[in-house]
Amino acid sequence: MKSGSVKRIPGQGRVTPRGATRKSQPRKDWGVILRAGRRWVGLVLLVGMLIGAGNWLVEPVSGWLNRPVAEVSVEGTFRYLSRRRIETLLSDQLGEGFLQLDLAAIKQVLEAEPWVAQAALTRRWPDLLHVKIIEEEPIARWGEIGFLDRGGDIIAVDDQSALAHLPLLAGSDADAVAMMERYQDLAQMLRHRGLSIQSLRSDRKNAWRLTLSDGVALVIGRDQVLEKMQRFATVYDRQLSERWDDIEQVDLRYHNGVAVAWKAQQEEAETQ
Repeated sequence: MKSGSVKRIPGQGRVTPRGATRKSQPRKDWGVILRAGRRWVGLVLLVGMLIGAGNWLVEPVSGWLNRPVAEVSVEGTFRYLSRRRIETLLSDQLGEGFLQLDLAAIKQVLEAEPWVAQAALTRRWPDLLHVKIIEEEPIARWGEIGFLDRGGDIIAVDDQSALAHLPLLAGSDADAVAMMERYQDLAQMLRHRGLSIQSLRSDRKNAWRLTLSDGVALVIGRDQVLEKMQRFATVYDRQLSERWDDIEQVDLRYHNGVAVAWKAQQEEAETQ
């Protein structure tokens, strides 16, 4: 057998060639293992202590964070709605802690108030609730039930006494939006001539009648309201403005002109 060759013997393991040596197995460093184990044990104990401390602190910290609301700040410009009314509505909603307040529910309660157009609520650390109120802006009285806002929405209120200075609109509730649009168009047309609307009414036959703040009545009729009012504006500028104080009523239900009722005629008829 040549030197350096390997001879296998059946039933036995691998034979080491002559002149070769087995590599020694590395010894385990039990000191390193023990030190690593101690570190892991210490880490586990530390985590356990932190968890225990956290559980112990949760209740007092949570109670401190969720303290009762100590102050309520109400922001807004109030003309028809009183700040005290808002505070009264809020007082019934502040039973929960600072963090548990249901701001969406409180917002809903506030916006159910007829004079509140929009409410916004924010928490301010540590125990202040800030409330911003945007008040409804009434444009005209609506019959005997409330008022219309700029979009023609009907807002029902119990007391209209604060709205006495506003013009009166009267018609079907279903026509409130269209009536508000018509009112704003006519009001702008008249405003340029120093005239203002006291009332605008539409009856069941959709016939329109307008009364100005100086008492003069404009009988418009059922159709072509804007066209008739534009014709009135032309006649007013050319002929009627100089004798306006003598006029009782202007009837616009004509295709080619207007019919004027003079106060003198009315006074004469009353004396006869």
